[in-house]
Amino acid sequence: MRTKTFLFACSLGLTLAALAANASAQISAQPYRISDREVAELLDHIKKETNSYRNSLKDALNHSRFDRTSRENDINAYVKDFEEQTKRLEDNFDNHRSTTADVDAVLSSAARIDVFMSRYELSSRAAGDWSLLRADLNRLAITYNVTWRWGGELGPVVSDLPYRITDKEVEELIHRIEKQSDTFRKSLDSALDRSRFDNTRREDDINAFVKEFYKETKRLHDNFDSHRSTANDVRTVLDRASDIDGFMRRTRLRNGREAQADWTQLRQHLDELASVYKVTRRW
Repeated sequence: MRTKTFLFACSLGLTLAALAANASAQISAQPYRISDREVAELLDHIKKETNSYRNSLKDALNHSRFDRTSRENDINAYVKDFEEQTKRLEDNFDNHRSTTADVDAVLSSAARIDVFMSRYELSSRAAGDWSLLRADLNRLAITYNVTWRWGGELGPVVSDLPYRITDKEVEELIHRIEKQSDTFRKSLDSALDRSRFDNTRREDDINAFVKEFYKETKRLHDNFDSHRSTANDVRTVLDRASDIDGFMRRTRLRNGREAQADWTQLRQHLDELASVYKVTRRW
């Protein structure tokens, strides 16, 4: 009967924790990194608008005094370079390694097109398509925290602390957390087996905390790989880690020095994760 009561209490506790996490997700604060899905949608929108602009530009050039001239060759070369830089940015984003330098290259190539469009009058359709594309390029610059002014002397300026650290860096951090979690779990199991908590309710509690932490870390990794990780995923991971931290603070494990050191290292990685997603965490 005591075992059934304990299992029911654990189940109830986990259910309440899940409900609390869901409630927290509904109150989400603005994440440090905008949703990867939003970035993917923006890049897709830029690609579609580039196609529209290229078609209207071609039509306008064919009916202008620039048809079959060096000016036409120039603008076509600018557009080709812009499409190549945009494709490189999109590929790097898909592989979790896009950086502000990729956006620099896109905007720099777009600047040459903008100078041409400002200097020469073409069709209203081409001008309108370029204006729409420019608006989304402004959004791209803001997303990656690149300062940009069209038609001025100031080109792209990369901030010391970019709005989005590289996706590759985030991926590497998540891998470090997972690797350190495995190290901590092994040293914790060893310490518990040699302690007075072996085969007790306390051991069941910490094992349940670690299991939930693993599950939420896996969910964060999956969402990151699918370009839909958010600050709420990180909050849930940290909430589960807080349960483990409470146990490690309250419970003195004989022969548990290694487990404590491994947990301290893991906590440092989690602090870094909180900073990346701009989530406040107090242990």
